[in-house]
This record gives sequence, structure tokens and C-alpha cells, in this order.
Amino acid sequence: MSNQVAYRLGDGAPVGFDSARAIWAVVAREVLEENPGTGSVAHSELARQVQQRSGVYTRMPASEWLPAVVADIGDAQLTARLRVDAPPPAARAKKTAARRPPAEPRPVKRQEAPPAICPTCFMQLPASGRCDTCA
Repeated sequence: MSNQVAYRLGDGAPVGFDSARAIWAVVAREVLEENPGTGSVAHSELARQVQQRSGVYTRMPASEWLPAVVADIGDAQLTARLRVDAPPPAARAKKTAARRPPAEPRPVKRQEAPPAICPTCFMQLPASGRCDTCA
């Protein structure tokens, strides 16, 4: 992880990953302490708030840096307030679709040919195929 760089949002200055991790741990503790004892915070929400409040960001996915930050907090009661993020809507839709019985195939609509047009007067031809106007 040390090759991944964190940066300050204001000026884009690089921040060492160990320094960023220490800053994030302090802010994560504050966020979790602000949350009431019965409330919980999703991992993605904690990651967002930690970066926003600290002003130190990284382009790494939260799943790569947040577990180390949570481990640095070192308080089991606080970290117990974290909850796993809900699956994205697409994943939920796949699970729901998997539970449904397969749908019956729908009949294919047959497309009709466009009507024949008289090349002289540009009127639609009757079923006989001979133009009433020109013939």
C-alpha cells in the first residue's frame, strides 16, 4: 500500500500513506463517537466522511485502506457500530430475478410488408396491385 499516494484536496500535495492512515484513524474515531450507541455506520459512509472531514483523499477503493484504519482505532465497541454496505441495486435485481420462475416466451410479432405504392401517382395500390387512378 505504500506505493499508493494519498493527497490533500486543497492543494493536491501528496501525503504519505502512513500519515494519511493516522489522520483517518483519528477522524474515524470522531465519526463513530458522534454516532449514538444504537446507531450504525456503513463502511462506505465512514470512508466518505473520513476523507471529507480530514481533507486527505486517496483514489484507492475504501476496501483497501479502510480495514487498516478501523484496526488502528483499537476500540471494539466503536468498531462494532460499523455495518456492511447493502449490495448495489444491480446485485439485488439479479438475486430477485433468480428467485422468479422463468417467464414464458412471448410470441414474436410478425412485421407486415409496407404497402405497395404506385410509381406514377404515389398512391397506395389496392390488393389487386393495379392503380385505380392510373389504370
